[in-house]
Amino acid sequence: MDWTITLSAQKSDVERLLSQQIEGLSANSDDPRQLLLTLRDPEGQATGEDGSGLARAKIEGFINRLNALGRLRWGRVFEGVSIAGVKSFDENGQATQHVFLGTAVEHMLPEDFADMVERLGHERPQLPKGVEIVDALDCAASIKLAETNPDAMRTIRLVYLMLQGDDEIDWAAGYAALEIVEHDLIRQGSSGQDLGWWTKNEIRNFKATANSPEALGISARHGKPSGLAEARMTTKEASWFVRRVVVQWLMSLPVEA
Repeated sequence: MDWTITLSAQKSDVERLLSQQIEGLSANSDDPRQLLLTLRDPEGQATGEDGSGLARAKIEGFINRLNALGRLRWGRVFEGVSIAGVKSFDENGQATQHVFLGTAVEHMLPEDFADMVERLGHERPQLPKGVEIVDALDCAASIKLAETNPDAMRTIRLVYLMLQGDDEIDWAAGYAALEIVEHDLIRQGSSGQDLGWWTKNEIRNFKATANSPEALGISARHGKPSGLAEARMTTKEASWFVRRVVVQWLMSLPVEA
């Protein structure tokens, strides 16, 4: 099965990439700010959702390599490409439109995503652990707190950096945010586990995953192999874990008048 992926980019980046004569990459005659990527059988022998998942992984892997090499070749002037549309064509030329929800889902509130899944006729998914805690964040009080508490300001900024990507997280930034919270609690003679903010397994699983290049590749905090082959926490679980802990910590701090 042939797959055609429409990629959006700045016109200058389109021209740069076309000049390299990369196999499978061609111009879109209808739009100078788009490229067409053609892949043959990215789903391999898999079918159904397994086939679509494998195809998606290969498509996103190609785009990640393309964007990384673009930055290597042209530096920050290269802004990169993103997926604008995906179609597959069977042996009879019948086209199927595919929608990759991953990135879009990360830009939806959990309740809105659950509502959408229900509307599509599927079972309503569980909300992330701690969503009610994060929803209770007092932003007005936190802004005042960040003005006078440098640790609070740094932690808020680190969570921002953790979530800068579309669907991945910056594990190192999230780890640093947790370290600030841990250090402050130790200084107070307490711990997140004692307060019920996390379990021993949660904090261990987060740290082990964040430190493992085998599990996370280039997203890991360390380059040296850790011996952990598979992630003990998903990106989504880690994101909500850090946010939940940071919000509980912020709301426990006194705000100066």
